[in-house]
Parts: sequence; structure tokens; C-alpha cells
Amino acid sequence: MSEQVVSAERPSRGRQILLRIFLCTLIVGLGLGGFRLLKGMKKPPIQAQQVEQPLKVEVREVVFADAQVLIRGYGELRSRRTVEMAAEVAGRVTAVHPRLQVGEIIEQGEVLFVIDDRDYLSEFESSRDRLAILERDTVLARKEFERLAGLLASHRVGNQSAVDRAEQAANTVADRLAQVRQTMVRAETNLARCRVTAPFRTRITTKSIEQGQYVTPGRMVLGLADDSFLEIEVSLDSRDVSRWLRFDGETDPEAAWFAPVSQVPCQVSWTEDAGRSLTGEVHRISRFDPETRTVDVVIRLQPGSDQNQPLVAGMFCSVEIPGKTLTEVVALPRWAVSFENTVYLARAGRLATVPVHVARTQGDLAYVDQGLQSGEQVIVTRLIEPLENSLLQIMGPEAEQRSGQQP
Repeated sequence: MSEQVVSAERPSRGRQILLRIFLCTLIVGLGLGGFRLLKGMKKPPIQAQQVEQPLKVEVREVVFADAQVLIRGYGELRSRRTVEMAAEVAGRVTAVHPRLQVGEIIEQGEVLFVIDDRDYLSEFESSRDRLAILERDTVLARKEFERLAGLLASHRVGNQSAVDRAEQAANTVADRLAQVRQTMVRAETNLARCRVTAPFRTRITTKSIEQGQYVTPGRMVLGLADDSFLEIEVSLDSRDVSRWLRFDGETDPEAAWFAPVSQVPCQVSWTEDAGRSLTGEVHRISRFDPETRTVDVVIRLQPGSDQNQPLVAGMFCSVEIPGKTLTEVVALPRWAVSFENTVYLARAGRLATVPVHVARTQGDLAYVDQGLQSGEQVIVTRLIEPLENSLLQIMGPEAEQRSGQQP
């Protein structure tokens, strides 16, 4: 009985397995048929046409010319002559100039201040009176000596001791006379020092003296400055000085110092107002600083008398010194030359990168002396890492003429 049941279950399981296989195959077939149907319904995408976009640039034609090197520096204007004035005699100040204030300008020869001179005047007059008496005594003592010496020599009258005493007396009076003369000269000098005058057309820079004040010799009471000539000292890169600054003649090997600089005119301008400027002249090299590797150059200038607001001592100014001349160079905007010393050219409407040699950078210009050919077109538009051989569209007033060179 059990064997019949088992034999009846086996055909039933076989049919189930076949049914499952059939259903799986049907599902897979329907899926493949649906995929093919959908694939047949899909349309291919429209192919977009690739158009190369040109870079819009401005160019400058390469033209070789000579260029004047300008060496720039900065410094503070100062008076060429400054004096710290002290009282030379002691005494009380009896008078001062009515305009003796810091910043005032006092003409040469005007009295700055006066010291009480009564003691020095009394000493001078006393010495003068004593001098007159001693001059008479000197004459009498000299005559007495000559008389005694003559009697002894010609008539054998007197003795040598008397002659020696007369000579000694004459010498003593002469010595006293010399001392009184020195005292008189000193008193006269001190008397003159009681009136202090301006040694030149001066500007008062400092003041520590007032009427009624007691002053002593050696104490500084006034600071004076001569603004008739100003000068400015600028620190320049030693490489610029050795390469571009102009010198007269050759360096003296025995002096071990720079040769005299050429006295070329240069422009000095106030940094806060470039319109306020004067023409100066290179005068000398004053110092070499081994720490900063700079050379200090002194420029002298004379302030303009017709200016209401001239350049004055203490102003911080910029200086442009004409140096040597660059020959056969191309002046390009500084940004047209990369940090790797390359420039971009427009060649047949495409961008090309070429290396160049920069002889000097000056302000916003870079002067190129090697790497370019006359007539080439240098791109002067600021570009950031452009692709080599990029298509270009030249802009500017001559764009129509240059566009004819593009393919």
C-alpha cells in the first residue's frame, strides 16, 4: 500500500518541477522581449556640434627702441646745514628777537638774543685804562734802561747791576702790558658774544631760551637750520647702483670708494602729493650699508621761491634718478610677462608661449631684450594659465586688420 502511494507522488512532483521551469523560462522570455521592444523604441541622442570658443585678447606689436632707466628711491628731506647754538658767555638774557619762535625764519645778521654785558663792559673799560698807563710806563722803563746802559758803555758811569735792574724793570712792565692787552681782548670778545646774531638766513627748529633767563656757556638754547639748500639721502639697491647709476671717470684704487657720480638732474616729489616736486641734482654717495646691501645717494635741491607750499625739511619724498640707457628693448606691460619670464604671442590666430629675457622691470613696464622678433604680436591681456595653441580673437582698434591673419 505504501509503495503505491510513493509511486503516485513521484509523477506529481515531476510535473511541479516542469511547471516551475516553464514559468521561469516564460518570465525571462517576456523580460527579454520587453527589453528589445523598449530598445527599439529608443531614439539616438542628437549630436551637438563642438565649436571652439576663441579667447578675446589685445595685442601689441613688437617694436625695439632705446629706453631711459629710472632709479627710484625714497628718503626724508633735510636742511644741508643745521646748527645747535649755545651761549658763549654767562649772564642774564636781557632781550630776544620778537619772532624767536620755532618755525620762524630770521634773516642773516639779525640779533637773536642779548645777554647782560655790564660786567664785560666794565672789564673792558678797566683794561683799556690800565693799558694806557702801562704803555706809558713801558716807554719810561725802556728809556731808563737805555740811558743807564749808554752811560756805562760810553762814560763808565754807574755799574752793570744798575743796568740789569733797569732792564728787568722794563721787562716786567712789558709783561704786565701784554697781560693787560690779553685781558682787554678777552673782555672785548666776551662783550661781542653778548649779542648773538643769525649766522645765516635761518629757520628756528628748537628753542629753550626766554628773556630774563640766566644762561651759562655751553648750554644749547637754539636750533637753527639753513633751508637755502635742501638735500635728501635715498637708499638704493647696490645692484642698481653698480649697473645703472652713471659715474664720472673710474674708481680710484687708492681711495677704495665709489667714483664721483654724474651730476644729473632728477625729480624729487612729495609722496603725499606728487604735484609738489622740485628738480634736484645727484651730489655724492655717502654710505654703503653691508647689512641691507644698499648704497645711500645724496641729492641736493634748492626749494622753489615761488611756491606757496614748497617742499620743506622733514617731508618724505620719492626720487627718480636718470640712469644709463637700455638699447634695443621692447617695453611691455609688466603683467604681460609671467614669473617664468615667458610671454604669449598671437601667431596665425593661435596662442604660442615663448621664453624671453627681461633686462629690467621699471614701474608697470618690463623691458625685454631677447626672445622676440620685430613685428610679432604680444598678448597684453591678463591671462591665467591659458591652453597652448588656443584660438584667439584679437580685439582693439586694429582688430579687423588682424582678424585677416586668422584661419
